[in-house]
Amino acid sequence: MEPRYNCERASQLLFLEPLKTGKTSGDYIQVEQADGYSGWADIRFLKELSEAEYENQIKSANAVISTFDARLIDNKNSTILPHFLYYGTRLKVTATLAGSYRLKHPSGKSVYIKRNQLRPIKKKASVTGKKLVKEASKWLGVAYLWGGMTPAGFDCSGFVKQIFGQFNIVLPRDTKDQILAGDKVDRQSIKTGDLLFFKRHVGMAITKDKLIHCSVGSAGVTIESIESGQPDYRQDLDRDFAEARRII
Repeated sequence: MEPRYNCERASQLLFLEPLKTGKTSGDYIQVEQADGYSGWADIRFLKELSEAEYENQIKSANAVISTFDARLIDNKNSTILPHFLYYGTRLKVTATLAGSYRLKHPSGKSVYIKRNQLRPIKKKASVTGKKLVKEASKWLGVAYLWGGMTPAGFDCSGFVKQIFGQFNIVLPRDTKDQILAGDKVDRQSIKTGDLLFFKRHVGMAITKDKLIHCSVGSAGVTIESIESGQPDYRQDLDRDFAEARRII
């Protein structure tokens, strides 16, 4: 949240994520993400794009990385910068080849990525609560990381944002904004895939009383219950339950 390398992390930026920039301070520049979330970023890792480049390369993204990470390679099968891209990174596929996709790199060069590491972005994705929970369950055991947005470490809101993002559902970055999304539902009417909000925390419902979430109190992505008497019961979550929101 300050223009220095050892300050508190607010969030993380992914490759080709669009930003608005503001004032600079030393090697850092003030940035604002598409949902209004803001902070400071190292200016060495940013590239200014023209409106045409943005429209062609970023706004028209048609695939998202669905694995922990993915390697970018050139036509000689050599890894190139930025070497690998994390889960949730949105890209524009320009051609489908045998075993790989061709992409356009900001340098203008064509690069490649294995087909099994990308999921096509569908404008009207067919998504259910069960699909969301299945996707979230891929990351059970991933460590909690304040400000984390990748399987190298998530925080609670980063986790649910990235899971929904796999199905082209864009949620705000922060819990205080996510709680304004969708429609409020009664606790007794919670369904699979609903978002459950607690005091400064968010998770995703598996059932009315069970959730999957990334919690500092449980050291990462885990499944727990808000129903007393269950072996995985979290009394603090039961006590601090605020509301549920239905996104789909």
